[in-house]
Amino acid sequence: MSFISPLRHGQSITLIGSCFSDEIGRLLQANGFHVLVNPGGTIFHPLAISKLLRWALNDQFVPLRMNQRKDIFLSWDLSGSFYAMSEEVFLEKSKLLYELLRTSLQKSSHLLLTFGTSWAYTLVADQQIVANCHKASKSYFDKSLTDLEELERIWPSLIAQLQHFNPSLQVILTISPVRHLSDGLMENNRSKARLHLLVEKLTKTSKCCYFEAFEIVTDQLRDYAFFKEDGAHPNQKAIKVVWAHFQQRFFEAKTITILEEWGNLQKSKAHQILYPESLEARQLQVALQKQTADFFKKHPDFLDPTPA
Repeated sequence: MSFISPLRHGQSITLIGSCFSDEIGRLLQANGFHVLVNPGGTIFHPLAISKLLRWALNDQFVPLRMNQRKDIFLSWDLSGSFYAMSEEVFLEKSKLLYELLRTSLQKSSHLLLTFGTSWAYTLVADQQIVANCHKASKSYFDKSLTDLEELERIWPSLIAQLQHFNPSLQVILTISPVRHLSDGLMENNRSKARLHLLVEKLTKTSKCCYFEAFEIVTDQLRDYAFFKEDGAHPNQKAIKVVWAHFQQRFFEAKTITILEEWGNLQKSKAHQILYPESLEARQLQVALQKQTADFFKKHPDFLDPTPA
């Protein structure tokens, strides 16, 4: 399905997956959208992402696989950013995560999924994929490039299950432009190729669409000036370009106008005042406060991203 209805303020949006989900999620949040971004941390592999989503779709809570590293409690199914300092607290946090993600999937108008790699790390102990190795010994895992057939077997039925759970849910797929250089250049390319073939299959057979973040960075920008010093991660200049394309693809003209208005207001607030004690400065602050209040009154669905 090539057409996806526009994203609007007042909707809920869930973003799960690799670093692109984090980047776009932060920008959506900073621009007044109600978003849930990687509540279990960044996850790179499509099968690890599918495992998390199926867990949330289960009608009953099932404890996640736990891994204790010294005095820290982690999960093989989540990023290292999700942790606790006791087994009891870890279980409590896991239940809250289950409810949060399940509720978000039920209420969201859009689900943005970012696949990062086809390289899988399987825990030898149970032969299940891990979302993160948590700095454990390499001997704990088997590393392999996941067969395309396995990816294509899992994902069509999962998208159908998600949209049965929430008939209004629209799915946007992306592939992370981040290069996994530790795997090797050739290995990274083979990994990304399988993700592209998976996305091609899904956009032909399932109700979802593809956003070309990978192609924008690697083919359109096509310059290491758009990457951080590590040569793997797109920098803020590249993210800004991708964000502009994302707006053009998924926002209505009205929404873009609102974002421009919000951006101009933020520029005014960020302007450095040379003499903050002056009458002119105080008058400017009062004017900005009124402009801000008028903005939120005019756009009641715009979620204030500033800390309370």
